[in-house]
Amino acid sequence: MIDVQKADRWVYRALTRTRKDDGSLYQRERRAEEEIHRLCGLGQRARRDVLLARHPAGDPARLREETLVYALRECAARGDDETAWGIAELLTERVSGHIARQLAKWRLPEEDADDVTRDLFALLFDALFSREASAEFWEVRFWVCLDRRLWNLVEKRQASLDAQLSEGSEPTENEGGESTLLRLPEGGPGPEALAEYGEALTVLAEHERLAVYLKYIEGLPEESDDPNRQSVAKILGVTGRTVRNYLRRAEQKLREWNEK
Repeated sequence: MIDVQKADRWVYRALTRTRKDDGSLYQRERRAEEEIHRLCGLGQRARRDVLLARHPAGDPARLREETLVYALRECAARGDDETAWGIAELLTERVSGHIARQLAKWRLPEEDADDVTRDLFALLFDALFSREASAEFWEVRFWVCLDRRLWNLVEKRQASLDAQLSEGSEPTENEGGESTLLRLPEGGPGPEALAEYGEALTVLAEHERLAVYLKYIEGLPEESDDPNRQSVAKILGVTGRTVRNYLRRAEQKLREWNEK
């Protein structure tokens, strides 16, 4: 006879794809590691109760965000969509106040701040349910991943506002857009130009899209020996060689997309 309680238990999944610049794997923080092992030993009902429980910040029973990301992906992989989306809702509640406080520091117009918030939540949900290698880092440094994406969105929005002011023109109804081909430079644009347009980037895998954005839009180096300097390799948790492979594949896909 099958032991249902035992069959419901998870087998611990170690980090396998999130690597440092030296090629070594990242390690989960000790508390997250302990929480995940405890969840693995519970049956489905007990585990769901623990995962969806609301605890105030500072409460020892409150699970770390990295633990929740791990659990969400395990639930989704096993077809437990109800629990997975319950965890996503819980994470949304936790980050909402943080996002509002950060946006207040930048003093964006209310409409722009609302747009950034919507875009960030879309990115967050994509990342939470993603199985791409680069998304594994959310299980290691959740708040770093969130703030990095928030900063990128704010910088892009601020650059757009600055450009509008310098040109002395109001934004058009289609700005931000959907007619990408009409606004691309003629003569076979390189990846630098294509990277500015979201429509083009949809043909890329997430890790390729992030590599292109970080290098060509944010202007980060592919890799750096300086431990205090950000690089594409450091952010994605891969080697510089891997970043260059991502960029080569992305360039080929973007050029094929532009020729269609």
